Amino acid sequence: MASLSFRDRFFSPPVARALTSPSGILATGAGAAVGIVATAPLSLPLAVVGAVAGGAVGLAARLRAAMPGKGEGPRIDPFSVGGPWRAEILDAVRARARFAQALSGFRSGPLRTSLEGIGARLDEALDECWRVTQQGQRLTDARGDIDLRAVDRELARATEHDPVSARGEQVREQTIRSLEAQQAAAARMDELIARTQAELRLINARLDESVTQAIELSVSGATSSAAPLDRSVDQIVTDLEALRLAMDSLEATDPGPGPTEASAP
Repeated sequence: MASLSFRDRFFSPPVARALTSPSGILATGAGAAVGIVATAPLSLPLAVVGAVAGGAVGLAARLRAAMPGKGEGPRIDPFSVGGPWRAEILDAVRARARFAQALSGFRSGPLRTSLEGIGARLDEALDECWRVTQQGQRLTDARGDIDLRAVDRELARATEHDPVSARGEQVREQTIRSLEAQQAAAARMDELIARTQAELRLINARLDESVTQAIELSVSGATSSAAPLDRSVDQIVTDLEALRLAMDSLEATDPGPGPTEASAP
């Protein structure tokens, strides 16, 4: 799997749990105690400094132990997502496996070294693809929570009769705005789901093409031919990151409440 940066490993669930766990608190206290014992004979101010420094060292050691390793990428479980999302991540997993199989046939040397670097980028691509498919599944689930038929029925009821009071008109306008916002949210979700699935299919086709190029390199043995492949895989990773960010932007948007039961009096 792709190597994780220090930032990704630090801002991770295991570290967050360690920060507030009893063991994290105990580690801080133990470090502070050691600092006090070591500096108390010198002076009171130094004992305070020693306590702070010791506590920081103890907590840092606990957090460092909780940090995942560089090589620990996200665990990929294609069967935890459904429908087209599962098909896309399975295609990406198969492409990565084919590349690994092709790489195993290379002898040690500059070409193999170059392809091993490309393999690391493919790991990043696979991880990004997995994140996108997970986001896609969450988006699909959220879209399923919007019952457009119910929204349409509520909208028809809200516009069917004229209200008999100013308050009734205000309620009706608010109801219509809410229902129309849900319709717009559903349309945005449908559009993003369709576009993301289409782009994932294209990216998987490009991954397959990259694997085919690697297999061809195993026959030609031309080290210089690895450079275009490297650039192609880099672009795939970049495109997947952009796709994930597009999904993030919609996930941050509140699609609005479910169908309201309010109706004009």
